[in-house]
Amino acid sequence: MFKNILAGAAASLLALVPQPAAAQRLILPGALLLAGYRATCGPVDTMIKPIDDIAAAYKGRIILHPRVLDLPRAQQLFWYTHECAHQIFGPGEAAADCWAVGQGKLQGWLTRDELGRLGASMRDFPGDATHDDGRVRMAKMEQCFAA
Repeated sequence: MFKNILAGAAASLLALVPQPAAAQRLILPGALLLAGYRATCGPVDTMIKPIDDIAAAYKGRIILHPRVLDLPRAQQLFWYTHECAHQIFGPGEAAADCWAVGQGKLQGWLTRDELGRLGASMRDFPGDATHDDGRVRMAKMEQCFAA
């Protein structure tokens, strides 16, 4: 009977703990798996939640839109690594793209073919105040891959 009381009390306490919205999930540093690959960015955690972009970076947090998890492995890792680059280098988009490409090439998850597929997915991205359009970004990323 005492076990039943404890179980009931524990269940009541859990009901009081705020739960994240079903569409968002916080993943602690070092615990993120992307297509079977453990993706880490030092002490930075990751939030999976719908946002108005494919991914974003804030101090100490990477945010990935849930649709990233449906992309091919190299693209999942590219977007995560791109946002990790912002944690290291700051807001520059070209630097984040180039570092992500370099890391992908170095680690073996970004081949020339995969870069081409990434380019096809980004080709029609519009530019904005901080991002070049998709075609310009891809031309710069090709240069980074070749370096």
